[in-house]
Amino acid sequence: MLMPQPRSISLRPRRLMTAAANLVAGDATDRLRRAAGWLPALGATIRFQIEGRPQPVPALGDDYGYRLRLNDDSLLIEAKTEWGGLAALATLCQLGTAATPTVREIADAPRFPWRGLMIDTVRHFISPNTLRRTLDAMWFYKLNVLHLHLTDDQGFRFRSRRLPELASADAYSVEELGALVAYAADRGIRVVPELDVPGHTTSWLTAHPEWGLPGKPAPAPSVRFGVHRNCLDVGNPNALAAVETLLEELADVFPDRFLHIGGDEAVDIADDAQAAFLCRVADKATRLGKRAIGWDECLHPALPKDMLIQAWRGMAARDVALGAGFDCVVSAPYYLDLCYPVDAHYRFHPDGDNAFAEEALLRHPRLAHVSRGLAWMAQFASFPDLSESPDGSRGRVLGGEACLWTELADDDTIHTRIWSRMPALAERFWSGADTNADDVLERLIASRRRLAEMGVVPEDRNAADETPDLAPLLEMLEPVKWYRRLLGNAEFERRVNGLGDSAAERPYDANTPLCRIVDQLAPESLASRRAEADLAAGASMQGWVAGWRQQRRALEKHPHLLGELEEASDALATLAAIVAGESSADPAPLAGPFGEYLLPIAYAVAASR
Repeated sequence: MLMPQPRSISLRPRRLMTAAANLVAGDATDRLRRAAGWLPALGATIRFQIEGRPQPVPALGDDYGYRLRLNDDSLLIEAKTEWGGLAALATLCQLGTAATPTVREIADAPRFPWRGLMIDTVRHFISPNTLRRTLDAMWFYKLNVLHLHLTDDQGFRFRSRRLPELASADAYSVEELGALVAYAADRGIRVVPELDVPGHTTSWLTAHPEWGLPGKPAPAPSVRFGVHRNCLDVGNPNALAAVETLLEELADVFPDRFLHIGGDEAVDIADDAQAAFLCRVADKATRLGKRAIGWDECLHPALPKDMLIQAWRGMAARDVALGAGFDCVVSAPYYLDLCYPVDAHYRFHPDGDNAFAEEALLRHPRLAHVSRGLAWMAQFASFPDLSESPDGSRGRVLGGEACLWTELADDDTIHTRIWSRMPALAERFWSGADTNADDVLERLIASRRRLAEMGVVPEDRNAADETPDLAPLLEMLEPVKWYRRLLGNAEFERRVNGLGDSAAERPYDANTPLCRIVDQLAPESLASRRAEADLAAGASMQGWVAGWRQQRRALEKHPHLLGELEEASDALATLAAIVAGESSADPAPLAGPFGEYLLPIAYAVAASR
């Protein structure tokens, strides 16, 4: 049940190891010895043969390959670097004591050097402890880049020493971030900071309105979500000097070669003016010994070709960037905050022809209620006319990076939002192996359980813990997909009808408590998947039907939930009658949405008829 799947694995019958303490021998560095201490007791000596010398932190292009040989009483790990040794230990951690007796040898190496996860720390502050637990899980799945989105309209999470007035009340100190970098390096993970300019800077301008666009009033602190029209004045030398100062500080804290400079959604700034500004910012990064990254809105003929592009507005952004000679990290199909099911993400390859995956996304049953939004998304991005690089060379796809924007996630819910799907994307970034969606989901569930058993991240929050009599209903529900929940129904209709954003209030802002049932639900209902499998196999549905009927009676005992759940509850009770052969109603409309809830089992019932 390994995830990611290794390149090759050979098995053989072998005697069981006894559960005794692990011994470490060979070329074991202090870092590897610490990591070996995270393993379960395997009853074996772990020997290392590491060719290269230890480095303080990993870098792009470092070798993560390894060979793991298991004998009766010893385990040999061969790798060119410490990072490969750490990857091998992650594999051992996943195998555990039950599986190691049957494994002879594993040979493995990643397909892509960039296997990332971006966490937005601004819309909701994510504590250092939660980030450390996230890094533990990233090591477990062989991810190697944590991208921290540190600044945005709603807050400024870097406690600058030279510009301390910019920092929000909740912000990371230099010492906290330095400790996080060291913690990540012990897990073979790079940490890349993002300073988003010139847009998404309301939090800057509340402290320094003089850095804003001429003629615009000073903005008030903002907790609302959505694009803001507050940008740095790209022609203001003081604004540029502030950016350069902050880059200098970030360069001192983060040893990684890359600095993310944002560049997205800078409304009211002409493309040529933004490009000139970003060229100066990228040049500052270069003088600091860094390489700049920007979101794909940065694409412009004037942009230096050594800038790395992060493609988020569809796979077309990747193709435009590559054709113009820019290296690229792909994020477009990997937005975890959209609550897509596993298979919708997994079909996409960072460097492949994704026409089939894009078509499947538009036809996915669980996304039918947002199909107009998906169609809108496919055509909303425009790109400049970029000529091919003079020598005809194309850029490279360095890998993929999943993104979690935290409008609807916080410290209490973030692990469910990430690890319900991220393990499958980690496999896509590591091996690129193609397996069917059912196999991926089965291995994801098993590895996620292992992660919880180890205490790396907690068990997914169970929405039925406080109301167990409603479990047959709650376990069938999913949050609505795409941006429908974040926008609200009225704004969703405006968006998909091409009317753009309005001044109307959205359902959520940064102060909205995320404590409702919908916040506790996993993006994909595993119980629903099991019921679908039983339907497809012709298995007895009696147990399911009994629960779906019982939940409707149980809901009457929770009057405070009736307004929120009654429609979905009625729909599930109707589905029970349809499955039992007592109703000829059309099941398809019973999928919803019902407010912010989806009842995807209705799609399976419709397909089974």
